[in-house]
Amino acid sequence: MSTLNKSALTIAVVTALSSSTVAAATYNQYNFENKPSLKSQYPELKNKQTRKSTQNVVTWLVKLTTPSVAEQSLAGISSKNATSSILQTQQSVEATIANTSPTLQVVAKTSKLTNAIIVNGEEAEVNKLLNNPLVHSVLPVFDYKLNVADSADYIKATPLVSTGEVTGAGVRVAVLDTGIDYTHQAFGGAGTAEAYEAAASNPSDTPAWPQGKVLGGYDFINNDPDPIDVGTNHGTHVSHSVTGIAPNVELFVYSVCDNDSCPGLAQLLALESAMDPNGDGDISDRVDVVNMSLGGDFGDNRAGAVQELIDKAVMLGTNVVISAGNDGPTPFIVGGPSTTDNALSVGAMEHSVIKGQHILATLMGETTVAGAASFNPEGFEEFEFSSDTTPLAFVETEKNDRGDATSIACEPFADDVDFTGKAVLVDRGGCNFTQKVLNAQAKGAKLVMIANNVKGGGPTEPGGSAPGIEIPTIGLSYSQGKALKQQLLAGNNVAYNVNATIILKEGMIASFTSRGPSISGRLKPEITAPGVSIMTAHPGLGDGLTPASGTSFSGPITAGAMSMLKEALPNRNGFELKATLMNAANLDVTMEPRSQNPNAALAPISFIGSGLVDVEKAANLPVAAWAEDTMQAALSFGLVSLSETSSITKKVVVKNFSNQEQTYTLAYEQRFADDAERGALSMAFPESITVPAGQTISFDVTATIDPTKLPEWTLTSANMAFLDATHDLTTLELDGALNFMSGDEKALHLVYHVLPKAAANAKVMPVVDDQGARHVLTNTGAATLKPFFASTVAKDEAGDSERLDIVGAAVETTSVSTDVCDTGYMLLTTMVTNQPIIHTYQGGFMADFDLPAEGGTSPDGTYDVTVQNGKQEWFGNYLSGSAISFTHGYGSGTGFPSNIQFASGNNFVTMTSCADAFGLTAEQVAAGVEANIRFRTEEETWMPIPSNSLDEAFANSFMIKAPAMEVATAEAEGLAMLVDDAGNEVTELAPGESANLTFSDNDFMILSSNGAVPVVVSPSEESAKAPIITADQSFSVEENTAVDTVIGQLEVEYASDFANPVSEFIVIASTSSAITVNSSGQVIVANSEQLDFDSGLESVELEVVATDIGGNVSEPTKIMVEVTNLMDEESEQPTPDPTPTPTPSKSSSGSLFWLLLAAPLALLRRRK
Repeated sequence: MSTLNKSALTIAVVTALSSSTVAAATYNQYNFENKPSLKSQYPELKNKQTRKSTQNVVTWLVKLTTPSVAEQSLAGISSKNATSSILQTQQSVEATIANTSPTLQVVAKTSKLTNAIIVNGEEAEVNKLLNNPLVHSVLPVFDYKLNVADSADYIKATPLVSTGEVTGAGVRVAVLDTGIDYTHQAFGGAGTAEAYEAAASNPSDTPAWPQGKVLGGYDFINNDPDPIDVGTNHGTHVSHSVTGIAPNVELFVYSVCDNDSCPGLAQLLALESAMDPNGDGDISDRVDVVNMSLGGDFGDNRAGAVQELIDKAVMLGTNVVISAGNDGPTPFIVGGPSTTDNALSVGAMEHSVIKGQHILATLMGETTVAGAASFNPEGFEEFEFSSDTTPLAFVETEKNDRGDATSIACEPFADDVDFTGKAVLVDRGGCNFTQKVLNAQAKGAKLVMIANNVKGGGPTEPGGSAPGIEIPTIGLSYSQGKALKQQLLAGNNVAYNVNATIILKEGMIASFTSRGPSISGRLKPEITAPGVSIMTAHPGLGDGLTPASGTSFSGPITAGAMSMLKEALPNRNGFELKATLMNAANLDVTMEPRSQNPNAALAPISFIGSGLVDVEKAANLPVAAWAEDTMQAALSFGLVSLSETSSITKKVVVKNFSNQEQTYTLAYEQRFADDAERGALSMAFPESITVPAGQTISFDVTATIDPTKLPEWTLTSANMAFLDATHDLTTLELDGALNFMSGDEKALHLVYHVLPKAAANAKVMPVVDDQGARHVLTNTGAATLKPFFASTVAKDEAGDSERLDIVGAAVETTSVSTDVCDTGYMLLTTMVTNQPIIHTYQGGFMADFDLPAEGGTSPDGTYDVTVQNGKQEWFGNYLSGSAISFTHGYGSGTGFPSNIQFASGNNFVTMTSCADAFGLTAEQVAAGVEANIRFRTEEETWMPIPSNSLDEAFANSFMIKAPAMEVATAEAEGLAMLVDDAGNEVTELAPGESANLTFSDNDFMILSSNGAVPVVVSPSEESAKAPIITADQSFSVEENTAVDTVIGQLEVEYASDFANPVSEFIVIASTSSAITVNSSGQVIVANSEQLDFDSGLESVELEVVATDIGGNVSEPTKIMVEVTNLMDEESEQPTPDPTPTPTPSKSSSGSLFWLLLAAPLALLRRRK
């Protein structure tokens, strides 16, 4: 227990807490991470900022109530009849839009997977459609970005293909990407440059399908029927990655991306077309597999319209395979839409045969590992450059948002620039890496260094492909690039040395692959495949191949594997095939190559999911196993906050597709030795299972976690965006596999993953003892409780929202330096949820303020300002995952970024705003400004006005007002305080420790920096709740027991932890005055003489009430006291044995002997 010794504190507390003043918050309470202010770190964000318009949602999917063709077909309704009913509802809603919402533009309609109308327009206008009974919901349509022979050997597809056993024949695969060069020899085309030029010269014509392996497609970017890959190459590489694994699949290719962006509308229309490729309205010809090598970062399991369609497609049996992303090891960065529940999310690992470059760069005396470009040309597998032979050059082309000199190099350098014989430093961003290299090469450069343009970002991993590159490229971090530029711009020579060697990287993850789990806690990625230096078809080269890297290519390799499974196992549905592929994967994946380090650490499950694809094993697996609740072949327990040892149970389903019973012994294996040594996790499951032929069984797996054995939690908003946080996540998560053993061999597995956080727990109890009536707070949790108190302005019922369920909110005004806020005042807006939060990107936390109009004194009924969580990357090139607060005009994208205070795994988020961001002056804050506030949570971070809000809470007539005085702590001004018996303030409680909680009538919340579930308190309400005497209490006493003997103690219950302690017990009726209850609740003997069983008193019934110190009286409760009988009457004595006849004797001593035997009985009687 930590205390602050304060003189005469007991008197001060009593005085302060009797006040009705609302406590003033202190910024340091919430800034438990000791973060500097945002504008001191990033001065360029000091002034008003406008959110990037490319992030704004302008397209919306209006989902209608009539089920889609897919949904109706599952119910046995024909596609023709389903289409008719869908058409009627769409026409009705479309007519309503035309009549009542003329600003909305209907751009498309869908019917196959979801019955919907897609519109462009303002969010507020779209939301009005929710009043139409034919409208089910409105979903935003998000845009995304674009994220093979040796690979076939690596995933063990070659043995199946070479024997002709499985080739993907008859399996239909849709590729949603930039398009395809269907004239390329790899797809059965003519394989000549002339054929490509002819197709590319008229991209709007309709190809004569089929074109080799390509049976159809459409260009949803240019809205024409020809998906020829012109000006891009990504889609051609991706399609060949599929056919390189499953050579006989039938391709349908849809252009949904240009060089970088993938509009959500194009994705929706492509998914719709893939369900009905011939467009006749019958979805029986739908594709078997969809590949999407695109996405964003920090994906959730739901939110957008594209994810809605993906889930529906899988329910129809179509497997949707999506790349996890190329954003590296930042915790939770795995990208959507791969994080959609039913999608198969694919990570990347190094190639099995092609050796990779290992580049050491010594820059100004410091040696680090640099990034290797995937497109480095032949002849530069190994190389060395130094400043002695190849001086470094930098030419500034523009300033970035921070005012830093940059060289974007997306356009040709000026005529007077000459890089002959030099190394050239350029910056990431604005165009493809390859374009920058070609521009530098054209000016004579011998080496290109590409520096990260994201502040805090690590070395770039330049990727892509382009013909004509003849020089090598390396990647540098932001800080390295900045330091080099400063020296070069100052006219100084920079000493450097770059040395590239070749090593075999087989078995290790790719450095760029995005790490999970998702921000919803679900395990993603779910599997991994080769994604580095994949030699695939390049458009326009006829039969030429070029290398490509990224999860963009591990995804389609997996889609090819899934296509082979579709052919090999035609009786398994989409969920079962996904499970089969995951069950059979290879978990022997490392963080670095064993060729360099034989003791290389294994890769965490949150990097690789179930492991490396093994299609040969999967095709021969007689069973599949998955978790019943998620239909995922993994035991994904998510984030759990634990204040005590707890158990979580999942039901595992095992289906046997073979004609023989299958028996397996079960054993779980923890991924890392330090987890096993801590002993925090144990798992219970059957020793063995037997699955009859053709049948399904299920069994329970129970994970029990002891939070006292968990490591200290270290993930906060201050560090989660940085690469080093990946080590924190590895330490904190528990992962491994439940292995199904057949003899000594592992037949299959289910990986498991859980993110457990040891939490404190604040348990408050009313107490009456020799110290008097008081409330005692005990930390019953597993971590130290560091409480602080916030004034509650809004409450909401727990459990009324499935996620991001608001239970309380606070807005507090605190004084800060004018260096932080021009007015000297900061507002702290805290929202408390019923569930722990992994990341603030999990959804939107919004507070809308209705302020007085100019010259007014009361809110005018119109929302003026919104305070919300945000993303720093909205405003420039910053690390993905850099959470911030954003205060802006209601419905506007322009406002002021500032710090956010949050620790992963906590239940609350605190957003900070300067009063001037509200348009308030220091004088106004000092005088007080009345506001009405609506707190809301949304599915997405950017919802400037409500859209299907998850939950809401309201505060009316709230005063934004400066604190009445400057005090050391908020507690001291009149809200609440923890003190020990001597009156010293208590600042933290170790597990099991207690302190006295003193508080006023003001509503407040007990918060803690370390994961304790917040306690939301309304003392005035809760103190009005009367105590409850526990029902059915009974006691027993022997008759004639002495007066004042305590028979027992009455137990009471409280309707609230903050109810008043009981002050007195009162007997209002009884059947005998022999027994009573004293004021302390003790059941005592009042009259010993009346306590006589023999007189007929066999029991006493008392009717008792309890009163508390506030005068609340409990309901009467009946107490029963049983009186037990003593064998104290002659009639109650046992019948003695017959007296033996004594033998006559000459002496009289025998008679005296028997008299003595009878004496004790006589004494016993006299005792009465």
